[in-house]
Amino acid sequence: MEKSIPLFNKILETNHLIKGRLGVKDSELKKIYIALHKDDKRLRNKQSQQEKIIKNQINKCNAIKVKRKHNLETLQKSFYPISNKVSLIYKKQKSSHYIKARFYWEGKQREVQVGSIPIVIEIINRMIFNKVITDFKQVKNLNVSWGQINKSPRLTDAIKFIAALKAQEYILRRLLKNKRNSINNKYVYDKKSNNGKVEETYYGREDMIVSETDHTEDVKGVEWYERWRRENL
Repeated sequence: MEKSIPLFNKILETNHLIKGRLGVKDSELKKIYIALHKDDKRLRNKQSQQEKIIKNQINKCNAIKVKRKHNLETLQKSFYPISNKVSLIYKKQKSSHYIKARFYWEGKQREVQVGSIPIVIEIINRMIFNKVITDFKQVKNLNVSWGQINKSPRLTDAIKFIAALKAQEYILRRLLKNKRNSINNKYVYDKKSNNGKVEETYYGREDMIVSETDHTEDVKGVEWYERWRRENL
């Protein structure tokens, strides 16, 4: 509630009674009053503008925090994969059953194929033979059931280790694809601008499906691992 305009002559009369020394006319007091009101309005508007700027900066800062969180998550899962960030499921695809890995990346649930049980067991045995997986004996029975796997924590952990590598491949393939697309898009832009030199490459991001299934055949899955091991281990 705004205050009423004061009676300036009353102010002077009261000041006279207390033997004050306001030797001015009431019109002078009115000018000061109006000037103070104008300053208050100006400062109020300035404060409002600054609050909007601060709010906008806070929103931008929060957006950057989310991007940084996703970036650190991508860094972790693409170069420092850990098995406790994936879960295993057993699904039927067409006429066969496959072990699949589920994990979250950039706020979405992803799903990649690990392989059929015999192929996954064969990969585990190869990794044990090459001392990638240690303190675990090779599995002789390639036809264990999903129920038996769930009853064996050591075997489950070994499969999760492979699943984490599959998730790693999933992310890295998409990062490489995005990078290639960014280079190609910038090359086209520079060519249209009569500038054939690419000075900087920007990291693009595509809208990605929530569930991604790798349709590679089981044998190819083994070949992929052998190639990955030669190049990375």
